[in-house]
Amino acid sequence: MSRPGDDRSAGVELEVASLRLHAGGLAGGRDLFGELDVRVGSGERWVVIGPNGAGKSSLLAAIAGVFPLASGQVRIDGRPLAAWPAAELAGRRAWSPQFWSDPFPATVRETAVLARDRGFAWRVAAGDDDAATIDRLLTRLDLDRLAGIDVQALSGGERQRVAIATVLLQDAPLLLLDEPASHLDPAHQRLLLGLLVDHARQGGAVLASLHDLNLAWDLADHCIVLDGKGGAVAGERDSVLTAERMSRVFDVAIESVELHGARRFVVVAGEEGGGG
Repeated sequence: MSRPGDDRSAGVELEVASLRLHAGGLAGGRDLFGELDVRVGSGERWVVIGPNGAGKSSLLAAIAGVFPLASGQVRIDGRPLAAWPAAELAGRRAWSPQFWSDPFPATVRETAVLARDRGFAWRVAAGDDDAATIDRLLTRLDLDRLAGIDVQALSGGERQRVAIATVLLQDAPLLLLDEPASHLDPAHQRLLLGLLVDHARQGGAVLASLHDLNLAWDLADHCIVLDGKGGAVAGERDSVLTAERMSRVFDVAIESVELHGARRFVVVAGEEGGGG
């Protein structure tokens, strides 16, 4: 049986138009950034970069529909977020927040089954196909040996991989990932990169916040930079993700070198950035 979230071949389109957000979602909060316009299409991989407090998490939550907009609009497939019934929206976008909680005991596999099967109108009871899908993903995420372990007993990196599994198992074409590489060691960062690239190649779209500039370069074909001072710029990776801009944004000297065909970013010890 096909389900609305299962077929990414039809594609997905995200439009962010004249978007402004206030810190904390409060009417009196400071403006996180000026009007932001972004269009994300099928097959694209976007990263959001910026210093702490710049609004990266708020932006992803606003696109997910769980953070209030100060002004502007977010549309998925041409339809404003407010016009989407919750169950249908869950079939188009999956959001993984920066922090998660585990209020009750559940194994890794039980958590994965809940993500795959529970709460969405198009879901049916998990059958053999769902079971096989869950098993394949747990194996790819190096979680198969932990399938029977309580998620409350996992390390930070292990629990992060469970969070990645749950968002992928939602089968939504648009992935909104807030710091998905946090706690991951280099091997599992590369594993995450492969999964997200595959998702886009299959017709999905990815929007992820990252702090690691090298991982951001490897993942992205487009980039949004929030400077923490109200400024925002969005565009193709090669023109937006530059050492000069990163030096200004993070107020620390950053240089880039070409290594094996990729741009690598290095913080220069003892030097300040470009200021303003």
